[in-house]
Amino acid sequence: MARLTSILSLVLALASPSPTAAAPPDSISGQPLLGSSFGIPFNATYDYVIIGGGTAGLVLANRLSASGAHSVAVLEAGSFYEISNSNQSQIPRWVWNGAGLGFGDVNPLVDWEIETEPEEGSGGARIHYPRGRTLGGSSSRNHMVYHRGTKGSYKKWADEVGDKGYEWDKFKAYFEKSTTFNKADGSKRLANSTPAEDPAGARSKDGPVSISYTNWVLPITSWVLKATEALGMKPIPGFIDGDLIGSSWNMRTTDPKTQVRDSAETAYLRPALKRRNLIVYHTTYATKILFNGTEAVGVRASTLGKAFALTARKEVILSAGAIHSPQLLMISGIGPKATLDKYGISVLKDAPGVGQGIEDHPAIGVTYKVRVKSSTFLDTPAKNEEAVREYLEEGTGPLSSTGGELVAWEKVPRRLVSNKTAAALDVVPKDWPDLEFLVTSSYPGLAPDKDDYAGVTVVLVNTFSRGTVTIASSSIFDQAIVHINFLTHPVDQELAIAGFKRAREIMTHKSMAAVVVGDEVLPGNGTFTDAQILKYVKAGSRTISHVSCTCKMGKKSDPLAVVDSEGRVFGIQKLRIVDASGIPFLPPGHPMSTIYALAEKLADRILGGK
Repeated sequence: MARLTSILSLVLALASPSPTAAAPPDSISGQPLLGSSFGIPFNATYDYVIIGGGTAGLVLANRLSASGAHSVAVLEAGSFYEISNSNQSQIPRWVWNGAGLGFGDVNPLVDWEIETEPEEGSGGARIHYPRGRTLGGSSSRNHMVYHRGTKGSYKKWADEVGDKGYEWDKFKAYFEKSTTFNKADGSKRLANSTPAEDPAGARSKDGPVSISYTNWVLPITSWVLKATEALGMKPIPGFIDGDLIGSSWNMRTTDPKTQVRDSAETAYLRPALKRRNLIVYHTTYATKILFNGTEAVGVRASTLGKAFALTARKEVILSAGAIHSPQLLMISGIGPKATLDKYGISVLKDAPGVGQGIEDHPAIGVTYKVRVKSSTFLDTPAKNEEAVREYLEEGTGPLSSTGGELVAWEKVPRRLVSNKTAAALDVVPKDWPDLEFLVTSSYPGLAPDKDDYAGVTVVLVNTFSRGTVTIASSSIFDQAIVHINFLTHPVDQELAIAGFKRAREIMTHKSMAAVVVGDEVLPGNGTFTDAQILKYVKAGSRTISHVSCTCKMGKKSDPLAVVDSEGRVFGIQKLRIVDASGIPFLPPGHPMSTIYALAEKLADRILGGK
């Protein structure tokens, strides 16, 4: 495909050994030195060893290696998604569909195939929890939605960790440093789907990640926007200036010229691959962090069964994500003492917060038959052929969009919840929305005929249920035990019922009358009482895969805090965590932008000697 970049040169670039690489002492590796194979140095020494080549890890790899003064190694269990998953990762429409309900669309070369324990709040279902096992991590697997959290949520972050650098006026510089804003192409989008100009976008001009409006959207979206605006959700172009309560067309991390996914791999790794001071160990597991006393000194690793060790002169940086970072910490002796004792792991530090406090956003939808094309764009070979032509020749058509649109956010109308729940929801900052609404086409298999179906998915973004991740053994090769605990807190249950009702109000608003046909299809008649709605919500809720906070940032006085505001692990030297596991709470919305900004901020701090 002409629009998709060849990766061969990138793979070859990995073979350039670092001029500063040197063998670690035998006492670190515990075995004879293995030397170098195919130009990749094994049992080598670097200034920084980064575990995880995902969203945060590759930001760090780029920034720490940029001057040439530091040698950097990155360990990543996956490889290039352009090779491992090709069009399915690069072309927006063929992205993972987000259902989270099974493994039918999963390629194990790019997904960890994590399955939760039976979830009480989801009718006892075991839920597929998508996580990127590839260079770029989940920025290479997600729906590419880009927006920023709220000013109030970052003020709360700053207050909780004791660092004013996380307040919006200071933190926003790192959002801008990581991105380049691109205007919507009005010649390709329909006239009624062209977003208003966003003056805030002019500030993001030189960052690696492209943020763009797609060249095609679901036609039903313009109607839903009319309904949400009529219901009080004012227009806020782009959602990138610290405000969310309102409505907008959303931006995504796609290249505006090619309409191909932009990820941490394309934006941060590719430009850095020719640097001789950066080595990427792809298809490689980090199996244990190595210590000298309480000082991190390296990492034990395995490439397809070949065991070796890497030594870090300055720091080991853990960027393996909110499931694998706590798992590796525990396997390495940092975690709840009872858990480590259970699996015969020597306790380096009793850290009860490791693996605790999973935060995520459950979602549920309603579906209606509609008069505008939605679910039948690609239902015949001829339509697929035309979509491919439009995409390749014009950079537009259904393949240039994931098929859904971020539409609106709001505080749930207090008439829909009890006073007790309203009081609980009001604890967060005033600009923190309770609900997010997305437009979606019908999910595969749900349409009863060849007509078009679409709906609104409501996402809970002010949640109280908390999950856990723990280990099943002392081996990284055994999958972690994950409980997301969706909808187990009564406030979340009441909010879910209210959010479901609100989604119905949107789809049945008079603004939708011209395009909605008949009664609700899913869940349909018979789901009216709160008990009936809750039963449906529990059976049909799904994750949009925003798992966070399992090694949370906080003050030293917080017994559950794992890292300080610089990402440094309490009680351990030369070990830092920089990824979604290390944030103190999950800000409202999709976290990708926040993780990019966090990694940029902490890269600056590391280079500054903090």
